[in-house]
Amino acid sequence: MRKLILKMSISIDGFVCGPNGEIDWIFKTTDDGAAGWIMDILANAGVHIMGSRTYQDMAAYWPSSTEPFAAPMNDIPKVIFTKKGFINNPDPGLTTTAYKNATGYIKQNSSSEEVIAKKSAE
Repeated sequence: MRKLILKMSISIDGFVCGPNGEIDWIFKTTDDGAAGWIMDILANAGVHIMGSRTYQDMAAYWPSSTEPFAAPMNDIPKVIFTKKGFINNPDPGLTTTAYKNATGYIKQNSSSEEVIAKKSAE
């Protein structure tokens, strides 16, 4: 069975983003230890799973990013779960597919690769 890892950035005082939804604080506060941990997690990931809002934020950032995490964030397949649909259709080059049933997908696609669940705070 796959290992499921929740990846969520949150400040010590409970904030996930700034007052205007900005998340740039995450990269400004990542030290070498945290960056190494993230790269280790990404190295073992077979798929990213996330909601449509998180996907839209990531799709707007990672394709043009020069951050060290950009390559694995772009290369690892993404599976998007949504009940509401998409603001913009997912880019087929960045995504595996979109599902409405997260449990069904996980059960049908068992392997030894880890699954990273990205979490936003909507």
